[in-house]
Amino acid sequence: MIKFYLSLSVALFCGLTLSAQITIDGTDIPPFGAVLSFGEDTLVAGLEPGPAGAGQSWDFSSLHTHSTFQNSVVDPAETPYAADFTDATFSLRGTDGFFSYAKLTADALLVLGGSAPLPGGGSATARFDPPQQLLPAPATFGSSFSNDFGFTIFLDGSAFGVDSVQVRESGTQVAEIDAWGTLSLPSGEYETLRQRIETVTVDSIFVQFFGAWIPFTTLEETVITYEWWAKDGRAQVLSLDYDESGNALSATHLTGYSESMVAPVAAFSYEAIGNGEVQFTDESQFGPVGWLWNFGDGTTSLERNPSHTYATSGMYEVCLTVANGAGQDVNCQDIDIVVTSNEEALAAATINAYPSPFTDALTVELGAFSGKNARLSLFNSLGQLVQQEQTGSSAQSLSLYADTLPAGIYRLVVEVEGRMVKVLSVSKL
Repeated sequence: MIKFYLSLSVALFCGLTLSAQITIDGTDIPPFGAVLSFGEDTLVAGLEPGPAGAGQSWDFSSLHTHSTFQNSVVDPAETPYAADFTDATFSLRGTDGFFSYAKLTADALLVLGGSAPLPGGGSATARFDPPQQLLPAPATFGSSFSNDFGFTIFLDGSAFGVDSVQVRESGTQVAEIDAWGTLSLPSGEYETLRQRIETVTVDSIFVQFFGAWIPFTTLEETVITYEWWAKDGRAQVLSLDYDESGNALSATHLTGYSESMVAPVAAFSYEAIGNGEVQFTDESQFGPVGWLWNFGDGTTSLERNPSHTYATSGMYEVCLTVANGAGQDVNCQDIDIVVTSNEEALAAATINAYPSPFTDALTVELGAFSGKNARLSLFNSLGQLVQQEQTGSSAQSLSLYADTLPAGIYRLVVEVEGRMVKVLSVSKL
């Protein structure tokens, strides 16, 4: 978990200007919109952090870059997970879509946690309780602190053949600003403070199987990190990680800094008005100035919040591309469209599915379509067909038995005589 803390601390104080007394305080926070670039050197065997004390000189100008990443400083209120971190003062958006959140208090900079999208849909949020401290405020030569921190995450366990997965982390750290001096890097020379942090973390994974939590694995790790904070306005320009035996693990160094605008993150919602008409609403983040909608039926729009009418029923992939001066992003969603006559629309309103949420079985009353051939199809959040049932010509209702399916939101498609007449959203516990 050390990289998570590093990404936040490396970026959050970049742009700080230290006083003649080499002090960092809350007035030195960088503005929203700052973009920080970093390089990581992973071939660092034998690399030493150098001595502690006043007036030091460290030369790391021969470091290489084997991988890169960027962090953008953003207003927490404008992020997708703002509701989970209403007390955050700052947020960072990483190149991998991960958002981390921090809070500046009267005496410390604290990590509150982070959120990221999951590959199969949804997101995972880790809220630190208690939070982890990154730096004293103000920070000067000789400043020190210690604190405990931790978090718990619950994840869907269906991909692993279990009910749920629980990840717990607890940690302790002891830190001291033990040196100041001149630091040489590939990107230049910096007047710096150096902070040494020893962090011990215990990560435990539990799986829930048939309602019982079972310990799966536990990993304990000790990492010693040396951080150099620059006097010239770039703050944490270098971080060296070592294991508890003193073996160098990696070196992360600042390679670029700018105060440009942040590229947008595309997002949208939609509302089915009826008979093929859909109203689309742009919900993108970070100030897009251009919009391109592809409705999936060969038509497009440049409006910000367009409406569109589809000619035939079916599933369409709708994509929104947004752009500003810093870049562009695209978001796509599959939507179900039902185009019916007025008579069919009235009949479809009599179809009812219950209970929702359901646990073992979902019953669908066909209403005005009773006595006709009907087919029910249940799709998961990935658009995969997971259950299907077909009625005869005399049925008034039909049950879908889905006790083996994992909890989640599902899409129920109702077809009558080979024609899609209604789409419902149902949830399973």
